[in-house]
Amino acid sequence: MSRLTALPSGAAVDTGALAAFNFRDMGGWHLLTNDYGQFLMLSSADFSRFMAGKVVAGDPLYAELESRGFLKARLDFKQLAANYVKKNSFQWFPGPSLHMIVVTLRCNQKCQYCHSSVVDPSRTDTDMDVETARKTVDFIFSTPNPTICIEFQGGEPLLNWPVVKFITEYAQAKAKAGNRKLLMALVCNFTLMTEDKLDFLFDHHVSICTSLDGPAELHNKNRPFLGGGEAQQKVVYWLEKIQERCNADEKKKHYLPGALMTTTRFSMDYGPEIVDLYVKLGLEQIFLRPLSPIGYAKRVWKDVGYEAEEFVRFYEKTLDYIIDLNVSGKSDIMERMALILLSKVVKGEDPGFMDLRSPAGAVLGCLAYNYNGEIFVSDEGRMVDHQGDPLFRVGDVAKSDWISVIDHPTTRACVSASTLDNQPMCHQCAFKPYCGVEPVFHYETQKSVFGQMPTSGWCVSHMGIFDVIFRKLRDPRARRVLDKWLERDQCRWQESEAVPAGQPEVVR
Repeated sequence: MSRLTALPSGAAVDTGALAAFNFRDMGGWHLLTNDYGQFLMLSSADFSRFMAGKVVAGDPLYAELESRGFLKARLDFKQLAANYVKKNSFQWFPGPSLHMIVVTLRCNQKCQYCHSSVVDPSRTDTDMDVETARKTVDFIFSTPNPTICIEFQGGEPLLNWPVVKFITEYAQAKAKAGNRKLLMALVCNFTLMTEDKLDFLFDHHVSICTSLDGPAELHNKNRPFLGGGEAQQKVVYWLEKIQERCNADEKKKHYLPGALMTTTRFSMDYGPEIVDLYVKLGLEQIFLRPLSPIGYAKRVWKDVGYEAEEFVRFYEKTLDYIIDLNVSGKSDIMERMALILLSKVVKGEDPGFMDLRSPAGAVLGCLAYNYNGEIFVSDEGRMVDHQGDPLFRVGDVAKSDWISVIDHPTTRACVSASTLDNQPMCHQCAFKPYCGVEPVFHYETQKSVFGQMPTSGWCVSHMGIFDVIFRKLRDPRARRVLDKWLERDQCRWQESEAVPAGQPEVVR
């Protein structure tokens, strides 16, 4: 590096001077990573030379090892520290940025996997009232992060439309008065959307996202209406309708709607068909997300769930199909999980995905607010509470202040459990610089917020996905596609100050 004195050509690496790193045997080559977020993909022969101290100054590999912080005596601390700060930028922001408000538990659908713990549309007792909504927004604005994202969740939020409107207007007034940056997003099933509601959302710059699990036969099986009926047709109708309005108005183009799919057992044979539907609808991204055995989904896991290894196979096969579409020029659709990981791995940035942080986003990055004002470490924690276990409840908007929430014993436990240096297996994993663990997931599946990584479905699925991504990065054909995705994503964020529609930071 320019800040370091060059070594004479032919000088060998002292094996005792190798900087701290982790590695993974990828079958014919090795992946090396360090805590600064730097990585190298070495052939087995080069890896053996490196470990034996046979890489000499003047060797191209020596320069790479030096520039990426793998040689203890050749560390450029200023640059590596800058890389670390960039990668872990979320640790320098005080308090959560994402606030998920459940304005009602009512829903007009009965999804097979629903872990939001919904109730019948007649149960108005599970609607947030205006006074609780006011206190919720007041609490949110008492947290210290200068940027706030409010995300409406449910149930089906449109069933409590008056409170959605109130929160939107009240929060925007408080943001203006307090000179805070405010982003807003609505996650709904589109079946209750109207032109008037859409006008309000556009006028108030609220991003919109829906659920679309795939073709009609799959979507309607996963997400049936209460009492029967088919929902997919309405989802498609409003996606197309909203896209049409956005494309007709340059000011609305940053608010194109998004869709999210959840992978159930029934999805496994539909990968290409799901992607084709997203392409047909002109959607920019698809997010291949695994189903989590939390809350209600845990009770019906034998009907809708699968092993982590099955999801990894589905993910790789479907990602291959997406890459093929890009290579052939048939579509430029991007896969969101890959994009999140690429932002962390290639660009060394934090893309705002709460689950893949160390420590994780619970309280530090996000909070969830139930219809009655109870505060939870995350929306998953709220789901556990609905099943009768209040462990992840950390406050109430009517009684608690920010200090009591951040200092709550459950907050402390979640932070400690999700700090990867505290995890015996994670701290020596090659994927540590880019990964994270989810305390609620492990509490539900292993009865401990710390979990046991060797038998964790979370660990198996995420390590599998990381394996897939790094193999694609080593494949020149796939790498060209992935690099284009990163370029497009960077341009998209530079063009807009707002969160693009359909891409809230965390959606369950």
